[in-house]
Amino acid sequence: MEDFNLMAEGYDTDVRLRRAKIIADKIKSYVADGQNKNALEYGCGTGLVGLLLKDVFKQLLLIDSSSEMIKQVKLKMDKQGNPNIEACCCDLMVGVPKMPNIDYIFSSLVMHHIMDTREFLYRLHSLLNSEGRLLIVDIDKEDGGFNAKYPDFAGHNGYEHSHLIELASDIGFRKATIETFYHDIKMFNGKENPYSLFIFEAVK
Repeated sequence: MEDFNLMAEGYDTDVRLRRAKIIADKIKSYVADGQNKNALEYGCGTGLVGLLLKDVFKQLLLIDSSSEMIKQVKLKMDKQGNPNIEACCCDLMVGVPKMPNIDYIFSSLVMHHIMDTREFLYRLHSLLNSEGRLLIVDIDKEDGGFNAKYPDFAGHNGYEHSHLIELASDIGFRKATIETFYHDIKMFNGKENPYSLFIFEAVK
């Protein structure tokens, strides 16, 4: 299993930087009237995606359960000067501080690490304003190659689209769509492991 506190300082590899730009651009394409909206990113890591969206929203809160990841985010924020962004360390699955007026919640490659997908989506639903939008980028169902480097990985090997649509409906989202938009390969022990990413949009 990944220890994100240990990974934080060297997390920003060229591969992750390139992929984050593509993901941020895709999320941005789903945002309407962002200059008048407040957003939250859950599982922000070192801010690779969230800080690329700093000019899209009125206010942006970056959250991660890794204190070292948040440390890296704050170092970047100090250098860039981002008056409309805050960052804090907390675990959504344990509890988060009350955060009113959240119009958008987005996350990237986070959900597959969380065993209870239904509870995760329920908690995000509860944080959103009425008409709020959830934008999740994660992995299409695959054979485990994406996390092959971590033999004790205990999350999900991607998702079936129909399963997420059904969960969203059960939880109370009134509309949900999924689009696969990115294809790539991860190498491990000389083996190519193809994978693809989707963006899942759900409207409260």
